[in-house]
Amino acid sequence: MELVVILAVFLAFIIFSNSRRSKQAKALEASVSVGAQVVMLGGIKGKIVSILDDTVVVESTPGTRIEFLKAAVRTVVPASLEAKPAVATSKAKSDAKPAATKPAAKKPAAPKTTATKKTAK
Repeated sequence: MELVVILAVFLAFIIFSNSRRSKQAKALEASVSVGAQVVMLGGIKGKIVSILDDTVVVESTPGTRIEFLKAAVRTVVPASLEAKPAVATSKAKSDAKPAATKPAAKKPAAPKTTATKKTAK
């Protein structure tokens, strides 16, 4: 009896996790749009330039376009991560104190020893 209950819980866990995963995959495929920055399953980053029925065309570098299945999109990079950080102004740099640099201390050389090998005759 206990084995049947454990088996039923295990099967329910598998079914619910698979349905949740498929819903997430469908939502990700629906969220892709032209101009979005994406990361593909193979690690290729790029910008979507066109969307066909089941495929997307990604431009990884200017002039290099690769066609992928929509299912190969791992993540869509949010707009907040696309923006580059602001460049520090010259005032902020001038307020910082210059770092004091010390010359690296040299380690003293080990004294030279001449090893002689004595052999018994």
